[in-house]
Amino acid sequence: MLIENTWIFPALEALHVIGLALLAGPIVLSDLRTLGWTQAEVSAGVTRAGLWLMVLTGLPMFAAGYERYRENPAFLVKMVALVITLGVHHTIHKRATRATAVLSLALWTFVIFAARAVIDFDV
Repeated sequence: MLIENTWIFPALEALHVIGLALLAGPIVLSDLRTLGWTQAEVSAGVTRAGLWLMVLTGLPMFAAGYERYRENPAFLVKMVALVITLGVHHTIHKRATRATAVLSLALWTFVIFAARAVIDFDV
């Protein structure tokens, strides 16, 4: 795709980051609530919207730079970490224990750092 050298790619990246905030933000608030650090209420609908926004922006970005991402070790780490984190979120995270909250916070932090590393390891 030729979107990589146009204004479309940075617009997709910006929407992708907004999607990350919508996805991870409510999960982090939920974890902090489980740990007793906040009383904030969260909405699962916002989390789903964030996930869909990330998927809908991530796929065209990946397609536009397939060769670049294929050679990027951080991208593979990010995707594996994201799959593991989403798997944990949809299984044991539902127990809402202090241990699952800490695990969730650690996994989401790792995913975010791995996503940032994709840019640093760009070849």
